[in-house]
Amino acid sequence: MKLRSPVVALAGLLFVFARAAFADDSSALASPAPFPDDVADQVNASAHGLAGLASPGDEHPWERSPDWQAYQDWINGRWSYLNRVRLNAMRNWSSGALGDLRRLATVYYPFSGPDILYVDTLFPDSKYLLMAGLEPIGTMPDLAQLQQQGRLAGYLTQVQRSLYTVLAASFFKTKDMKNDFSGQVDGILPAMAVFLAHQGYRIDSIHYVMLHGDGSLTEHPAAGANGVQIAYDDGDRDDPRIALYFQTDLSNDGIGSNPGYVNLMRRLGAGVTYLKAASYLLYDDYFSRIRDAILNNSVGVVEDDSGVPYKYFDAKWEVTPYGNYTGPIALFKEYRQADLAAFYAKNVPSPLPFGTGYKFVASQSSILVARKRE
Repeated sequence: MKLRSPVVALAGLLFVFARAAFADDSSALASPAPFPDDVADQVNASAHGLAGLASPGDEHPWERSPDWQAYQDWINGRWSYLNRVRLNAMRNWSSGALGDLRRLATVYYPFSGPDILYVDTLFPDSKYLLMAGLEPIGTMPDLAQLQQQGRLAGYLTQVQRSLYTVLAASFFKTKDMKNDFSGQVDGILPAMAVFLAHQGYRIDSIHYVMLHGDGSLTEHPAAGANGVQIAYDDGDRDDPRIALYFQTDLSNDGIGSNPGYVNLMRRLGAGVTYLKAASYLLYDDYFSRIRDAILNNSVGVVEDDSGVPYKYFDAKWEVTPYGNYTGPIALFKEYRQADLAAFYAKNVPSPLPFGTGYKFVASQSSILVARKRE
């Protein structure tokens, strides 16, 4: 594996455009109607409220609540810190390091949980985003109703607890999500709404869907649905962007029971895969099916060291190292990659101006950007 040359970069860019234009079977997706205006206004007002942002329309009653105002102070302080130490640097870095990959229509983000924030920061131009995790989808709250029922303070406290780690350290803790997304906050939708609001998007629709084994989607009642399809818009595009989150098991047994996620990857064709804080699951042959699907359906992979092990990027791939590979945290110490350490020692890595993944301090973080050579 070699560092990219300008000629290879140009060839890769042309290949990206060709593949993106060739494979886009978006007919597999559901085609729900957008929300009526009054429903969209209510959903977006609540999304802004969850994000600690004043609604762009009339003032809402929860904005006068001391509980919401205290929550607003907390989340706005966290967001100011996050922009300063991480998100602004990610935006600047990705515009150069990922310029060609950002033009792809589809981004795959397995093992994502509700983290639409970081993937959107790196890939702000995608049309489709496919996320997956074990956490329930849940429901989007109406903050006005919660306030009328006397449940607003408790709800905001649980949202605050669920967001604490991702705002401070760039990832959700898997074991914490089992508690954080149960109870009043019954799934990942509120966290996704917070991120979309803070990224400047308006939610056009939220529809529950069923992901079938062949990779197709149909609308489905919330009860029993295994996915949600969110259309969102920043006002600068002709069509809204589409984010899909699936509650699905990506182990070999899980994919054997329902191969819908990997078949949807095949239907949508060549995309870029993003992996962060993925618990080193792809090191295990028990996750070989999703690992193979990533390598077969991606023309680019952007990951920290918890993603696809370096050894699987064979001669078909050009790999560029960024940052410093300092090995896993103590919890995952058995997953240190000697060959990746040697790769970093042999090649002078480009700087990485932000922290990401389990080692979220910039000086200890690393990212690999792999591009398929064809």
